Amino acid sequence: MSNTDRIVALIDMDCFYCQVEEKLDPNLAGKPIAVVQYNQWKGGGIIAVNYLARDQGVTRQMRGDEAKEKCPEIQLPRVPQVRGKADLTKYREAGKQVAEVLKSFTNVLERASIDEAYLDLTEAVNTELKNGMPIISREDLSNTYVVGCETSDFLSNIYQNSNSGLCDDDLKLAVGGVIVERIRAAVFRETGFKCSAGIAHNKTLAKLVCSLHKPNKQTILPQQAVREMFATLPIRKIKSLGGKFGHILSETLKINYIGELVKFSEKELIQTFDDKTG
Repeated sequence: MSNTDRIVALIDMDCFYCQVEEKLDPNLAGKPIAVVQYNQWKGGGIIAVNYLARDQGVTRQMRGDEAKEKCPEIQLPRVPQVRGKADLTKYREAGKQVAEVLKSFTNVLERASIDEAYLDLTEAVNTELKNGMPIISREDLSNTYVVGCETSDFLSNIYQNSNSGLCDDDLKLAVGGVIVERIRAAVFRETGFKCSAGIAHNKTLAKLVCSLHKPNKQTILPQQAVREMFATLPIRKIKSLGGKFGHILSETLKINYIGELVKFSEKELIQTFDDKTG
């Protein structure tokens, strides 16, 4: 199977801990929320912030008291503790409910965390394509963005070049996008939780584009748009490169973006660092 034959989606629950708290306490509905945990010094450490609170300038780097200064009406539900440790049971149980919905669409599922899961949709996409080219409208992808172009132009290009075979990969991504629209609708219908998604040809790319349009939206990354996206994508956005090593990498190679990093060969990276890191 080639690099572009596989269709992978990352489902990412929007401000999940806040959504769980809102579902458990309907009085929180429509209010700015930040979930806090552990010691109560200065109002506790914030681990999740919903979008209403973010719009008021509240971030996860703040503590509860500072969040109240920014947003006096903010609600601060607290993570329960058991024997001095955070008890995440209610969030894990909610995550399991979501996973059950996801499993009804594919058996190839990898839970990445309480609020994230990767889905391999390759088989589901190929099944949809067995009966020929489906007619996908803009309405079928009503909550979908496409990196590098408008969604309507993306679809038009697929059908204009349908006889050449040049857009087979894009067609698979489009079908994957339609399936993910259904998945997200089913998650909301069955659990009441909203989520965003990224659809690409592998896990890393699906993860990267998932965050581009949130909340309650999804993004498709065509293979031909990867280079363009990498040109302006900071190195720290790549998993494992966001911390100290990412800083070392930037300083050593005198680069800031992924597009600059991919110009180095594996041999050059091994020579600069070590075998494993390179």
